[in-house]
Amino acid sequence: MTAARASNVALATVMLAGLIAACGSSGSFSIAEESMPTTSLASVSESSPTTPTVSLPDASERNDTDTSQRVAERSQAVTTTTVSVPPAPVAREDALYLSRFGVGSQRFGDDMSDVISSLIDVFGLPQTDVMRRFRETDDGAFIDRNADYEFVDVFGRETCFSVGLCIEGAGETDDRVVFTGWTQRESSGMLITESGLGAGSRWSAFATDIDIEPLGCGMYSTGRYRNMRLEVRSLGEPFDDAEEIATSAGDIVVISVSAGDVRSSLHPAC
Repeated sequence: MTAARASNVALATVMLAGLIAACGSSGSFSIAEESMPTTSLASVSESSPTTPTVSLPDASERNDTDTSQRVAERSQAVTTTTVSVPPAPVAREDALYLSRFGVGSQRFGDDMSDVISSLIDVFGLPQTDVMRRFRETDDGAFIDRNADYEFVDVFGRETCFSVGLCIEGAGETDDRVVFTGWTQRESSGMLITESGLGAGSRWSAFATDIDIEPLGCGMYSTGRYRNMRLEVRSLGEPFDDAEEIATSAGDIVVISVSAGDVRSSLHPAC
């Protein structure tokens, strides 16, 4: 060893000793004792005993795959989602007929509690049963506290069953509420009109009795059937022409039927 190299080694030794002394009197220096930030990815942390691995082909294999083929493989993996359309209802012998007067033998104006009890005997316990209070405005309208919905009286009760039927009642007090309206939103052979119309019916089957608004909201619009209100959906073209409906009658489906007095939105979508 030359004198110059020996001098350099001695100098390095002195500097290292100085660094150790500067780190405190613990007598040891370990990188593992330093505070290090921790991260996690997909529930796998650095402290996990095993780490999942991903195998990738080497560069030569990746380059051998044609770009157009990779694009084609990716496009095949893309799927589209379609919104289900209710099937046309098939009437049952024990069906409760929907009408502009009520549901089955229950008529608008009947005691709401009695109507609910009668329907429980047929459909079982309701899924929801809500009493709401509305405030009266200066012009005599009744709206909820958020000014989102309008009704016909101070108190409103809405009871919904698993078959898609919701009935509503109104009253000046919460202990005296009468049946005022109904809405049916699911296809059911138990709940149709006497002529067979219900959620899922096509316009073509009732063309002479159904009137539909040609200008709607995209693929949706409204209509009327013997003083009952309808919501319909087009399976073809949107309802975007005030003069005519471009979609054939067989491709326009009833998605809800209602009658009487029910809550109405003060903020329609269109």
